[in-house]
Amino acid sequence: MIQTSRIISKYLLQFCLTIFGIGLITATSFTLLLPKGERLVEFWNQLQIFFWSFFYFSHLEVYLKDFQYVPFSSVFLEPYMYSFTILFFAFLISIIAALILSYAVNIGPKSVRKIINSVLFFMQSIPDVIMICGLQIFFLWIFNKTGVKIVDPVNGFESKAYVLPIFLVSIIPTIQLFQMLCLAIQEEKIKDYVEYAKAKGLSNSWIMIRHILRNVTITLLSNSKLIFWLMISNLLIVEKFFNMQGYFTFLFNNTGSPEIFFMALVLLFIPFFLLEIIFKQIVLKMKGGEAI
Repeated sequence: MIQTSRIISKYLLQFCLTIFGIGLITATSFTLLLPKGERLVEFWNQLQIFFWSFFYFSHLEVYLKDFQYVPFSSVFLEPYMYSFTILFFAFLISIIAALILSYAVNIGPKSVRKIINSVLFFMQSIPDVIMICGLQIFFLWIFNKTGVKIVDPVNGFESKAYVLPIFLVSIIPTIQLFQMLCLAIQEEKIKDYVEYAKAKGLSNSWIMIRHILRNVTITLLSNSKLIFWLMISNLLIVEKFFNMQGYFTFLFNNTGSPEIFFMALVLLFIPFFLLEIIFKQIVLKMKGGEAI
């Protein structure tokens, strides 16, 4: 019980310090260009506004272009959920694809291994911006030649693009996860339990699925933070090129309102913070420790 209280206190302290750090960075960025005599006073005022924004969240308002103020929650929820839907499915696809590729490389013949490694190396060497532009041009070319719209390449007024953004956001995380898993699998292969399983006559495929992939899941979950930040950076580029009315579009449209900008950053941080805690508890449990 005491250990659980300490862990909860640790996470609460980490959460509060991170929120405070977001507030410091946001306040600094909004007051940096002010005259020196006004900078410190305005900086302190901004921090106080950020603090009270949590208690008066329902009163936060967003200024629209038609000279109207609307509640923050009424205009933020839709782009927020749109972007996080893309992030969620991109994360699932990255995990599944990385596991399948890792299995194929370590079980399949050398020819398959060379092809997969070559393709992934080539894709990793292409800058995100060029890849996004290239795929947009490719799908538009197909639509122009055949009249077949494979995916929605850009947002419309009544529709949202999902398939291509999810695919693009998942590419780099898939490659990173694949490389991590391959290294973890190589480390697992030299352990005693693998040699013992082979001596019992178990197939490589069975050993990979039943034992090795289950153990390397710890590596996958332990590096979730890196994967999340890769996906967020990719989403930023994808939203810009696809004219998506998502989270980052909302964020950059409200750079004139410090408290709205701050609260949007906090709401971006919270779900990833909670997921990181969940993954840490799963890893702790898998290692034989006691989770909360």
